[in-house]
Amino acid sequence: MPAKKILVVDDEKESCQFFKQYLTKRGYSVDTAYDGLEAKGLLDVNRYDCIFFDCNMPELTGVELIKIIKENNPQAKKIMISGYDLINAEFAKDAGVDIFLPKPFSLDAVQEILEDP
Repeated sequence: MPAKKILVVDDEKESCQFFKQYLTKRGYSVDTAYDGLEAKGLLDVNRYDCIFFDCNMPELTGVELIKIIKENNPQAKKIMISGYDLINAEFAKDAGVDIFLPKPFSLDAVQEILEDP
């Protein structure tokens, strides 16, 4: 079975790179984008199993990105990550995501998400 293909989108580059290293060491194929527009470019040409994305980013927000994911990659598991108090699981569900992951989050929580079919 091929490794899950994952997209990580976050304007915090250090977080993105740490996340990518963690996932790559566990055998996942990982692409990263540092804003919504860069993510859109990747979504136009790639298919992903899981997409982790920040809600508050330059260019395109996470909410705007959800529409693009649904059009280009509808089967992907959509995981919104955010550290803002006003953004919570209810907001994320209403926006159309599968899972909300509040920052800071544990890597164990990430692994649980990836192991869940």
